[in-house]
Amino acid sequence: MLFKSGVNLDESVHFYMSESSRVTVFSAYIKLDQLKAYNIEGKINQIVVRWEIEDLVRGISDFEALYEYCKQSKIALYRNTRIHLKALWNNERTVFFGSANLTGKGMGEKGSDFNFELCGIIDSISFEDISYLNYIIQGSQLVNEALFDDLKTVVSGIEFPILEIPEMPTERMPEDEFLLSQLPMTASPLALIEILLKPNEYGIDDQLRSAHDKVLYRLGDELNGTSISTLKMHFNAKPIIEKLKSDIIENPRKSMGYGQVVRWIQDNTTTVPTPLSWEIKNEQFVNNLFEWICFFDDRFTSDRPNYTQVIYYEGE
Repeated sequence: MLFKSGVNLDESVHFYMSESSRVTVFSAYIKLDQLKAYNIEGKINQIVVRWEIEDLVRGISDFEALYEYCKQSKIALYRNTRIHLKALWNNERTVFFGSANLTGKGMGEKGSDFNFELCGIIDSISFEDISYLNYIIQGSQLVNEALFDDLKTVVSGIEFPILEIPEMPTERMPEDEFLLSQLPMTASPLALIEILLKPNEYGIDDQLRSAHDKVLYRLGDELNGTSISTLKMHFNAKPIIEKLKSDIIENPRKSMGYGQVVRWIQDNTTTVPTPLSWEIKNEQFVNNLFEWICFFDDRFTSDRPNYTQVIYYEGE
């Protein structure tokens, strides 16, 4: 069934939102009033918007009010100037997508003066589709206070008539390397490879975890004899992993227990939505991290003395 602006598009989005637990929004342009109308139940947890400088100067997409709303609503807001797609993803297998931006004209909510748009739903997207959506998110900038202030300075300094509009392309910032989503979601490197070899034999949770890690550690679509080496190289090169290992080495005991690592993560990362609604204190989350570090760096080992997992630095 097709969903048409001015006919059934708006009600279909409301229904999709009501049937979803969590929703990621991809939309080149967003108007806050329209976003609020669909987020009455607080289902939206991530947004990727284009936010080209020209879009913001011309008011095509809301800026300051949208940022403040996301901040207050604990929605992770990302900027990606390559965004042109319009989609709602339930963070599992269902995507509502089409030509409509999340604006009144796009959704057919502007009286008779709306855009003609078509949308539809796919209820069973593939593992490759999930990886593609993760690829977009991983390549986006998290809009924090510093980035927002930079954008605001540029936008406020432009006055009409505009002769030339500066560009601010999407570039990963150093702080983006310390998002919670920069940590591995699968149980181990070997578990990741196993799932990637036959993703359709696994459930949605395993597919979400592995799609996240595949993109994060830059594995190609075709696995081969160098895949583990590629995985090792990109995992060990992550600034967040380098810092954690360095802090373990500098610890007087040359080790960190489970609780210490939880506190380290809380102190050193920005919490943003991950493929699953995991909390930092989810034991498996920390177990995964220990497993990955020890697998790819033989200077480290882990054990469970007194039933508490500890990671140790054993030296060169």
